[in-house]
Amino acid sequence: MVAIKLWNFLKGYVIIKIEGLSIEKFLNLIMVNDVYIWDIERKNYTTIVAKVSLKGFKEIVSFAKKTNCRVSVISKRGLPFVISRLKRRKSLVLGAAISLILIYAFSTFIWEINIETVNNVNEKVVLEKLSHLGLKPGVSKFTIDVNKIETEFLLQNNDISWIGINIKGTNAFVKVVGKTKPQEVLSKDEPCNIIAKKDGIIYKMTVLEGEAVKKAGDTVKAGDIIVTGIIEKPGLETRFVHADGQIIGRTWYEVYADAELKKEVFERTNNKITVTKIIFGNNTITISPKKVDFKNFEKEEKEIISKNFPVRIIKEVYYETKP
Repeated sequence: MVAIKLWNFLKGYVIIKIEGLSIEKFLNLIMVNDVYIWDIERKNYTTIVAKVSLKGFKEIVSFAKKTNCRVSVISKRGLPFVISRLKRRKSLVLGAAISLILIYAFSTFIWEINIETVNNVNEKVVLEKLSHLGLKPGVSKFTIDVNKIETEFLLQNNDISWIGINIKGTNAFVKVVGKTKPQEVLSKDEPCNIIAKKDGIIYKMTVLEGEAVKKAGDTVKAGDIIVTGIIEKPGLETRFVHADGQIIGRTWYEVYADAELKKEVFERTNNKITVTKIIFGNNTITISPKKVDFKNFEKEEKEIISKNFPVRIIKEVYYETKP
């Protein structure tokens, strides 16, 4: 079925209206002479509408005269008519061709660099360093070696643990993760105590070094000593050690929040508006049958063409909602 429709489009056809009192005789002549005609629809006793090939249309004109029927063209469809219209609009065709060439040319460049940083990495510094490595707005995508830039960036910046560069369309998405400073830990030779960081109850504890001040089941407050590094025993010299052990405790948190006693629930009506957006770089063309003037609505968004394509087409559907 699709192949037939495509063939009819390539060859061209016309939608015609046939009027007269001898329509049956007219149709018989068409059938006898093997004229290709389809989608015949009878409007009333004296009128039918049908589709006929260009070659067939030339033949049925003579049949109309023989049967005293009148044939009029409602619409012309297919590639031959498209080409004919384009020939009359050479400047339009030329402009469209130039536009396509420019779109393709611009799509081979990077126009925007998006930076995402983790662990207090300065975005401006990252942009400057990437620019020195060759990744900057206006550069051709064909000249960018992502792996090389990532490697060089890490070698030149000891405070960075990871960088990822992902090129999509005319955008470059860069994520940079900074190194986290290791937590300061006292030397094993330095005497110290183990203290409670939060209020809580000791669930389980194992002392490896030092003297236990608290035991499992005890309640402690923040700052209380759990294991002391001062070991005092009668008749022995006082020792100062680095308290060590594993302490597992239970603590609690208080959270307050406000909740509505009543909540209004909105449901979709049968009204909706579809908006199509064509996006190229920072330019957006919006195609909408009318303004979205719903007081309350839900929005669904679907990307028709992949982000990897230089021109993005996004379909937005707005559904009216009412309580």
